[in-house]
Amino acid sequence: MSDLHAYEILVREHETMVTAYVRGIVGDAALAQDIAQEAFIRGHRHLAKFKPGSSFAAWIRTIARNLAVDALKRRKREVSLDPDVIQGMEDILQPFDDPSRGETWKDRVQTVERCFQSLSDTLREPCRLYYYEDTDTNRIAGMLRISVATVRKRLERARDLIKACIKKALAVEGLLYE
Repeated sequence: MSDLHAYEILVREHETMVTAYVRGIVGDAALAQDIAQEAFIRGHRHLAKFKPGSSFAAWIRTIARNLAVDALKRRKREVSLDPDVIQGMEDILQPFDDPSRGETWKDRVQTVERCFQSLSDTLREPCRLYYYEDTDTNRIAGMLRISVATVRKRLERARDLIKACIKKALAVEGLLYE
């Protein structure tokens, strides 16, 4: 198998995750697709820097995150890149980074979706608005008639519950060894 063919497989396996991750940062689906594509191109150019045995998913997310931050700076968008939000996304995705696991990213995304659906309406609605509809926290607060602090706390709580749900799902499947 050629290196290019192997890299194409890695791209197909991780493109959904990278695009979703970047969209969570930039809040724009089209921009997220462009950035994800550029991340994979840069990843291929710098493949020699990838350390064998480390997580390709984590490595490519780092490239994508840096490109996303650069894109936001170039557009001079006033988007709050809350480090807790970025870390929350990393925490959710990190259990999936083990390269020895046999499942696909499609399977992994379905696990995240199941965990998202298991949230109470009180937590799921702010998440849906924030992550799926790109609504800012001020607007969510107005729509739900709650304070901005409550919106942020619910988003934080939802991320924590999704992370715990994923860990539990992986442990049940015998894929997480703590």
